[in-house]
Amino acid sequence: MIALTQLNRMPADEFVAAVGSLFEHSPWVAQCAAPLRPFASAIGLHRAMCDAVMQAPEERQLALIRAHPELAGRAALKGELTAASTGEQKGAGLSACSADQLHRLRSLNFEYRSRFGFPFVLAVKGHTPDSVIAALAERVTHDQNDERTVALSEICRIARFRVADLVDEPLGDAIMAMADDLATMSETNDALTCSYLTPTHRATAARIRDFMLAAGLTAHIDAVGNVVGRLDGDGRSGKRVLTGSHYDTVINAGKYDGRLGVVLPIAVAGWLRRSGVKLGYTLEILGFAEEEGVRFKSTFLGSRAVAGRFDSSVLGSLDKAGVTLREAIVAAGHDVAAIPAIARDPAEVACFVEVHIEQGPVLLEASAPVGVVTRIAGSLRSMVTITGMPGHAGTVPMALRHDAAAAAAEIVLAVERRCSAEPGVVGTVGKLEVPGGAVNVIPGRCELSIDIRSGEDALRDAADADVSAEILNIAKRRGVTATQTRVLDAASVACTPALEEAWAASALRVTGRPAPRLASGAGHDAMMMASLTGIGMLFVRCGNGGISHHPDETMSAGDADVAARVFVDFLQHVQPA
Repeated sequence: MIALTQLNRMPADEFVAAVGSLFEHSPWVAQCAAPLRPFASAIGLHRAMCDAVMQAPEERQLALIRAHPELAGRAALKGELTAASTGEQKGAGLSACSADQLHRLRSLNFEYRSRFGFPFVLAVKGHTPDSVIAALAERVTHDQNDERTVALSEICRIARFRVADLVDEPLGDAIMAMADDLATMSETNDALTCSYLTPTHRATAARIRDFMLAAGLTAHIDAVGNVVGRLDGDGRSGKRVLTGSHYDTVINAGKYDGRLGVVLPIAVAGWLRRSGVKLGYTLEILGFAEEEGVRFKSTFLGSRAVAGRFDSSVLGSLDKAGVTLREAIVAAGHDVAAIPAIARDPAEVACFVEVHIEQGPVLLEASAPVGVVTRIAGSLRSMVTITGMPGHAGTVPMALRHDAAAAAAEIVLAVERRCSAEPGVVGTVGKLEVPGGAVNVIPGRCELSIDIRSGEDALRDAADADVSAEILNIAKRRGVTATQTRVLDAASVACTPALEEAWAASALRVTGRPAPRLASGAGHDAMMMASLTGIGMLFVRCGNGGISHHPDETMSAGDADVAARVFVDFLQHVQPA
């Protein structure tokens, strides 16, 4: 491998010689990228080279496509491929096709070349001969211009995998670059939003799978959209250590909530593979598809499925467009009937561990890059609909009004008053709407959310009961009706003591100082996984006062590097039972 810093310093001709082979027989791509140095990351280098490809004249693009060999073609049989192409085709099993598979490939290759005038190009990492044939059979039906774009995109994917095997960079920089790359995909142009099974969500899943494949993992996307990567161990233990977090986001989100716990383990797994370090067990990385509940108001869908806690009744949940959860899963190409099979066998799982940004200021105030989580607060979350009587803002006397928004305002203050009175309890009204409201109309309907949390379930439940009673009192006094619907009931969860101590020991070995121990007020996928196996969590310091669920959410590459080294140490010392 070549260090990115070295590539950035090389004379242009040496740079081209070093990376020119990333794009098959086309050093001109590297020549276009050379003046753009220095690159902050390997992903930045790859992006610059792909931009050069996509902005090139059509004739040059076609020449690049034609520089690629046919899959399982004559050049492969004669051993005339580049070393990279040979390894890629062999890895997909194309060097060991059956006679029927080889016949089908050759027939489709001929049909494809006759139609488009260039060979079929596919990034075959993660494929099998049958899936290659299926892709070829589908793409041979494309329009000429559309297929040229698809072929160029596949060439860029091939280069992504080659960059990962060629370019070395610090773990912290690699982690930050992956998070930045994922943040470029959003449902809106002005903010990061990625809600369950939208086109943005599905593109994000595909990119995470590519990150996993580039790290040397086997990877797939399961029936609820979880992205699953596996790094096999040396066989000493038949157990699996599970790790991961969610990749969906809240509306107008930050880059690191959830996603840090996906990309950091991927970077670590890639480092382990390149360094020749074999763990004594299988490491499984889970990019959970849904935790936030933004689209269907059903939280933890991904981790519930893995833990065997998926509730099929939520399949009828509707999004704002009237699409059911079942319909969304089917439209994404997944099989609802396959969801139960996602559940892991507890006998095969050693533990689940999650790396997550703190989402608070404790580590920042303690000047500590990482902290060990002791427990996760339980949460009760409800949606409240208040129905009053609309009326003209100028003609209905104040004493005769049944104002839904005024009742909602009282409820907001009731939540604040009750939860402020109990140390260790927090309450939030995070969503407050007047559907169809107008400046000159008394609100006849109002909708709000209530989220009450505590590390002690009894305290949380008591506060929730008091708030619910006060909602009924307010509704009766104001002559409105209030309907409260529970959307989340998650008990508090203590981290497994042995895993807590293992994280603490690893943090001490890496940083030379004891890591702070702290409870999490936020919910995490680890809460669902606790019903399957023991859990442990590592928090990583946030900047900007610990702000999270906001575009100003931030962390440093230095802290990401420390957390990655702590994670490596943890993986090397944890002993699966």
